[in-house]
Amino acid sequence: MKKILYEKTFSLRNPPRNLRKEEVSLFEHEFKKEIKESYIFFEKNIYAINTIIFSIRKLKYFNKYSFFGDKTLFERIKRVSKNIIRTPKKTHIIHKGAWIVDNKSHVYFHWIFDALERSELVTEDLKDYPLLVPEEFYEKQFVAESLNHLKLNYIVLKKNQLYRIKDLLITSKTAMSGNYNETILRSLINRFKNNSEFINIPEKENIFIYRDSKIGRNIENFTEIRPILDKYKYDVVDFEKYTFTQKISLLRGCKNLLGMFGSGLSNMIFLNEGNNLIEIRNENDNKNNAFFSLASACNLNYYYLFFKINEKGCYVDPLILDNLLKKLK
Repeated sequence: MKKILYEKTFSLRNPPRNLRKEEVSLFEHEFKKEIKESYIFFEKNIYAINTIIFSIRKLKYFNKYSFFGDKTLFERIKRVSKNIIRTPKKTHIIHKGAWIVDNKSHVYFHWIFDALERSELVTEDLKDYPLLVPEEFYEKQFVAESLNHLKLNYIVLKKNQLYRIKDLLITSKTAMSGNYNETILRSLINRFKNNSEFINIPEKENIFIYRDSKIGRNIENFTEIRPILDKYKYDVVDFEKYTFTQKISLLRGCKNLLGMFGSGLSNMIFLNEGNNLIEIRNENDNKNNAFFSLASACNLNYYYLFFKINEKGCYVDPLILDNLLKKLK
C-alpha cells in the first residue's frame, strides 16, 4: 500500500533573463510542469541483483523503480536475464533496506537529482531501513562521498551477488528526470550545506566549468574563448577535483557560474539564491531543459547562449559570449 508523502503539485519556471522572442519555443513548454505525487511502499522477500529488484513470488520485477526511462520489453528482459546469469546460486540475506536507485544512478546528475532526492523520502526510516547501494555505483567517488557527507545509513550490494531483502522500502521517483519537486530539492540542498564544515578556500566570483574533452562536448575553439574568460575574470574550475565540502565553500562566493550543458552544471545547487547560471546549450534544442528548470527551482537567474556542433567539436561564438559576460559584470 502506497504512503503518499508529497501530493501532486506544479512547478512554475521563470523565463531565461535573456530570452529572445524567436527562441521562446525552446522553453515555453517548460514554464509550467506537473510534478506527480511522491510516495513509498513496502514489499516482502524481494530479490536484488546489481541494479535490479524483483519478486519471485509475484513473478514481477520493479521496472518503474529500478529502470531509467522507457525501455522496450526486449531490453528489460535482456537486462534482467544478463544479471541472473552472472549471479551465483548463494543468496545473501538482508533483513531491511530501502531502494532509491535506477540503472542511470552512476551519472553525477542522475545520482543527485534522481537517487538522492528519493533518499529524502526515507530520512525518517533510515535507522531501520538503510539505503541499498549497488557496488558499481558506489565505486564512483561522488556516490560514496555524498552518502558519507549527508551521513546516510547504507549497505553496499556487491557486484553479481544475489540478495533477498526480507522487508524492502521502495521509493517512487520524486519527479520525471529533469524536473524537480522543489520542496524535496530544497531539503536536499539544505542537508548538503548543513553537513558541510567551513573550509578556508579562496572564493571565486566567476567560474567557468572545465569539461574534459574525453567525455565529449569539448569547445573546439577554446583558444578563442579563453581570452574572453580571462578578460571578465572567470576562473576555470574542474569540479571533479573537489569534494562536496570544497564545492560548497567554493561556490559560496560565486556570482556567475558558466558552463556547457552537462553534469557539471548540477553544482549550481550550491550557489546562493539570486546569482547567475549561464548555460552554453545546443542550438535549437527544445528538449534538454533540465538545467533551465533546475536554475528556476534554485531561484537563480538563468542565461543561455548556444554552441554549434561541427566535425571538430562544439563551436561557441566569441562575440556572443563576450557581449553576454559584459552585461553580467
